[in-house]
Formats: sequence, structure tokens, C-alpha cells
Amino acid sequence: MSSLQIPNYAALDQYSPFPRSRFSSTEKFAIAVTSVSSSFLGWKDFLGSKNGRSMMGCAGKCRFNGSISRVLAMSSSSSGNSTFKMNLNEYMVTLEKPLGIRFALSVDGKVFVHSLKKGGNADKSRIIMVGDTLKKASESSGGKLIEIKDFGDTEKITKEKSGPCSLVLERPFSPFPIQQLHLINDLDILFNRGRVPIATWDKTVLPSNLRTSTEGSGNSGFVVFSSKFLTPQGWKLSSQNGHVNPQVQKSTMAAPVSQLVTFFSDEDTADAEWAHGSFPLDEYTKALDRSKGELYYNHSLGMRYSKITEQIYVGSCIQNGADVETLSNAGVTAVLNFQSGIEAENWGINSKSINEPCQGFNILMINYPIREVDSFDMRNKLPFCVGLLLRLLKKNHRVYITCTTGFDRSPACVIAYLHWMTDTSLHVAYNYVTGLHSCKPDRPAIAWATWDLIAMAEQGKHEGPPTHAVTFVWNGQEGEEVYLVGDFTGNWKDPMKAVHKGGPRYEVEVRLSQGKYYYKFITNGQWRHSTASPTERDDSGNVNNLIVVGDTASVKPSIKQQKKASVSVKVIERPLTENERFMLAKAARCVAFSVCPIRLAPK
Repeated sequence: MSSLQIPNYAALDQYSPFPRSRFSSTEKFAIAVTSVSSSFLGWKDFLGSKNGRSMMGCAGKCRFNGSISRVLAMSSSSSGNSTFKMNLNEYMVTLEKPLGIRFALSVDGKVFVHSLKKGGNADKSRIIMVGDTLKKASESSGGKLIEIKDFGDTEKITKEKSGPCSLVLERPFSPFPIQQLHLINDLDILFNRGRVPIATWDKTVLPSNLRTSTEGSGNSGFVVFSSKFLTPQGWKLSSQNGHVNPQVQKSTMAAPVSQLVTFFSDEDTADAEWAHGSFPLDEYTKALDRSKGELYYNHSLGMRYSKITEQIYVGSCIQNGADVETLSNAGVTAVLNFQSGIEAENWGINSKSINEPCQGFNILMINYPIREVDSFDMRNKLPFCVGLLLRLLKKNHRVYITCTTGFDRSPACVIAYLHWMTDTSLHVAYNYVTGLHSCKPDRPAIAWATWDLIAMAEQGKHEGPPTHAVTFVWNGQEGEEVYLVGDFTGNWKDPMKAVHKGGPRYEVEVRLSQGKYYYKFITNGQWRHSTASPTERDDSGNVNNLIVVGDTASVKPSIKQQKKASVSVKVIERPLTENERFMLAKAARCVAFSVCPIRLAPK
């Protein structure tokens, strides 16, 4: 176990948590410390951030009663002698008692921070947030950490009324819906305090402190008058919850708040003023509403996948041999994986432990890495990916398409396949896949790749409506009269007036088809080219600005350096003409049957 006292901390971006990884002890220690800083970022920081992204900040020392609160980062050492392991969403903090925390016990067995006492030690620390789950706590001052499994374990925290207490808490994977805690009415509170008697002979449904006291009592029954003295197993039996078939699972997460059973604290709460945070609730609720469309990947949930067609499954990464067996039982005979080797290693995935079971179950594994969150790489490699998928389906394989999260690259491949190979519109294909599998693929990248394929079949001669929206920018001086002119403005005869956007910036938006174009600007009657964009001499020797709209798909996409230019190009997503649909199908199949001399059969 490694530890560090941090007198101040930096609030890092919560929305890009570090994955579980296999590092050397030094590297792992550095990552663990950074993860603690990331965990400190509360959802109130989310309110003041832009697009859900928090800026780097630094807080002063966290003090209570004149002392500094200690925050420790821990990881398993290379020797394997660590006391316990923590995932990268967990953090440990030491506070003086009374803690100033009111915990809540939910029916799924979680003990989490329900509210903080205003001016209490936890509130002053500015580290602990409402919704954090209590995982471990010190039994006494300087005592060892014990795991919190039920209400019985929590009594060990409240024995002593003074002295330091160490807590290990886990930050939620998604925004905690604090507004739900405000909606609990009096009837709920009566229920939560345990006004439901239960009779049982099963000792396992009782918490640890009551279970040990009943040993040697024979075949005795128990009547529990307080619901807090039950374990999650007891609640499952009492509510007769059924078992959910885990074979086909959605990439969604359960609601963060289950039904509450009881509240408790380590101090007298009669005169305490409790709060769910120091920020306005209405602003927090609005922030949660803005984040409803976001997806949060939880690697610890294991492989999550959905069935799209009889031959196509899509989902998150394969983590172990058991996942391979699950896919084999579902009838999968081939896997198309877009996760890179380094990416898999960062998530602690052993490729050998997956490849060997694949051979044992006669499953073909094809790895074709696509960089995560890279729209340009996705656009270039998508035609080859769809070609691979078509070849596998033609061989009557049942294919599992996967990437790390199952949210972006793998569903994008399936959507592109349906769009290109089955003559389905992009809008319909996108809605169909996202309706069956919770994901958020890069839709513009699919549209870009579509026009690249059509350009491949048309060989640079596009006949049809525009395919891209191009914004030309001129940076000059205020008060200028700026026009755009080029071979797309009536063959240089019909200049287009630029719109002044403030300061020195002038813009003109033009819709163009794929191709190569020359242009210039006219400022106060003078013809000029922009020095911020590429230039080329025409046949007459004139220096003009140059823009190439779109690209041509390739079976073997090359890594290209995107040139800096004072233009921005956006793809136009529109219904394809009959000729464009024909060209798309032709080009997509041309790529597919140019793919691989690889043998599409299990080794």
C-alpha cells in the first residue's frame, strides 16, 4: 500500500476517469494519486463547467479544528503484499469525530452519504460528496479498516465519539440525483425507519452483529421489527425479486438511488442542520437534465452486448475467457475487435487469455484497431471495417462487433453496414441500432465516410446536390468590404459578400459538392489570397487559394496530416439520390471484395 498526504489538490476532469491498468509500482502509485484528485471533483464543479468539462483548479488546505484532513491514495504493490485494493473511483479520507455525515442505508445494501452537517468536519473538508458510497472504515482511532457490508458493520464507526476516523468512499460513476432525496415524504420516512416486522429462520438475512450473537441457539426463528436489521438478501426474499437473465444486457446503468431503509449518524442529530450540498438545487437539477443523454462506461460491470440481427451482435470489450464462453453459447463464431492492444492493456485485459478460449470455442478473432474518439481515423477506416463485416457475414458467421465501451466504434460499423449494404437510410439505420443498444456513435464520421465511398466510385465527377457545407474565413480589418470569388461562384463572375462576425473576422458559407476548387477574396476592390490557407498557381500563373472538399475512400487508408486552413468544412447529411445510392453500393462492395487475402475461417 502506498500513501501520500496531500495538503491541497487539483480538480481534474471527472468525465475522463483513468482506467484500471497494469503498471509498475511507481507508475501505479502515480496513477492512483491522480485518481484521488479526480475523485475530489464533485458534481457542483460540473455546474460551473462548460459542456460538462471542468477546468483545472487548486484549492487551499482542508482544515478542521486546526488540523489538516489527510487524503490517501492506495494501490496494490508489485510484491502483492498490499493490505487491500482500491479501484480508481475510490478515495480515502481521515476526519476528526464527530464526522458530520448522515449516512443512508438502501435496500440493495449500500451505505452512502445522504447529507452533510453544515459547518461539520466533512463539510469543511470539501472532499466528501453526497452520493459517495461507504466501502470501508476504521474500527477505532488508529484501528484497521473494516469492510462495510451491512448496518451491523456501521455500528463499529459510532462506538467512539472523538478521535480520527478513516473512511474509504467510492464516487458514483454517473451524476447522483440529489433532487430525489428532497422528494421523500413523511410516509417514506416512516417506512425507512423500519416499521415493517419480518419473521424468519434464516440467519443470513440478518446483519453481522446480530448473526454472531445468535450462534448456538438451535433452530430458532427471529422477528425483526426494524428493516435496517436486514441484509440485501433479506430484502430480496421479502420483495420476491426475480433473477434477471444476464446473457443479453443493455449498456445502461441502474438508477443510483434505491429505496432507502434508514438514516444514521455518529452524533446527536437533534439540533443539526443537514444539507445535500452548498449549491442551489434547481441549478443542480438543470445540470442533471443536461447530462441525461450522456453515457457512462463502467468496466466493472463486465461485457455488455445487444443483439442487432440474427447474425450481428454489438457490445463492449471481451474481458476474460468466461465472456468468450458466453458469446459461444449465443452462437457467435467470429469477433471483429476495434480495440488496440495498448488500450486493452490499460484496461487490464490479457489478450492471450482471450485468444486461447477463442481457438478452443472455434471463434475467429479479427483485430483492427481504430483510435478511440478520433473522428478522422473512424472515417478513414470505416469502409475497410464494413468490408470485413460483409465478408464474415457472407461466410455465414455470426459476428460480435466490439470496442472498449461498445458506445462508439462498434455500433458505428454496424450502422454503416446497414446504410451501405442494405440500402437503408443513415437516419433509419442510426435509429434502429441506437434503439436496440444504448450507444452514441459518431454520426458525422459515418456521413463523411459515405461521401468518400461515393467519390471513389464517381472518380471525382459528382453529379448531384452539394455534399459539404464550407465556411470561408477572411481575417482583415473592421470596416472592410469583403467578397468571396472562385470557380464555384459562376466561374469567378458572381462574388459573394462576406458577413462581418465582429472584429477582423468575415465569413461566407457555401454548399459544395466533393472536388477541388480555387478561390480568392476581394477586399475594398483588391483581389487577394489568404496566407492562412493553401495556395496553388492555376494554368495562367495566378496564385489562388485551394480547397479540396471531401476525400476518396481507400482499402488501405493512409495517415494524412490535415492541413491548416482558414476554412471549416462540415458534412451534409441528406437523402441520397438514386445514382448516389447505386454508387455507394458499388463502392462499398468493391472495398469489401478487395479486402484481405486473410482466411476468414477459424484457425
